[in-house]
Amino acid sequence: MARELSVVVPTRNEAASIDPFLAALSPALEGMDAEVIFVDDSSDDTPAVVERHAAVSSIPVRVRHRPAGERADGLGGAVKLGFEAAEGGLIAVMDVDLQHPPGLLRPMVEAMRSDADLVIGSRFTGGAGVGDFGLVRRAVSRVSSTLARVLFPTRLRQVTDPMSGYFLVRREVLAVGELRPHGFKILLEVLVRSGPLRVAEVPYTFGERVAGTSKASLREGWNYLVHLLRLRLGLGGAKPGALVPRDERERVGDIGIGVARVVE
Repeated sequence: MARELSVVVPTRNEAASIDPFLAALSPALEGMDAEVIFVDDSSDDTPAVVERHAAVSSIPVRVRHRPAGERADGLGGAVKLGFEAAEGGLIAVMDVDLQHPPGLLRPMVEAMRSDADLVIGSRFTGGAGVGDFGLVRRAVSRVSSTLARVLFPTRLRQVTDPMSGYFLVRREVLAVGELRPHGFKILLEVLVRSGPLRVAEVPYTFGERVAGTSKASLREGWNYLVHLLRLRLGLGGAKPGALVPRDERERVGDIGIGVARVVE
């Protein structure tokens, strides 16, 4: 029998975050049939730290460590592996650094029970916030989200934060075999490749990192732009044009040229 919830947590060199994360997550999962799956791309002792906690945790905890040669698809690929390993009927994705508050999981599960397929922790809906983001990071986040909504106006009509790394999805609607993630942004893949979804959002404020350092970089920004255009064109595992309605596809040339000018 399937569990109620699997929590998928991608990690890379986050050994110092494991203890505070699990300490905060455990009460959030109290009374739920849940498991935690760490999918790890670390070169430090993160897997060993997780295994030590797994031996004494009241919640089932697993770790899947990916060797160096299997990490080319980045965080998104790690999350996809977590999807494949998950036993829950609901699958949550969140970061280990506590910038995604574990206490939001229960309201997200409640929102899922109101007939949603996907619940997104949003930084841009009512009462939400981006915490201590600087002006540049705020602008980049807003522009990235806006660009995604411009390229996919139908699929993202209900979504204020398509770049969120914190979400909950029903296993049954996930087209895992169609996902072709590259880099950080797996939610956009789910929204575009899994077909029309009933989406709900729960507001939250992006917290301070409890330990470690951010993995964001200029390369990840470039990867995002390239991946966004590949999704728009229907490349990377789907038939070209199969992902969006015809009237939206007709605008792809102009939009692609505009994006190219932005990143020059």
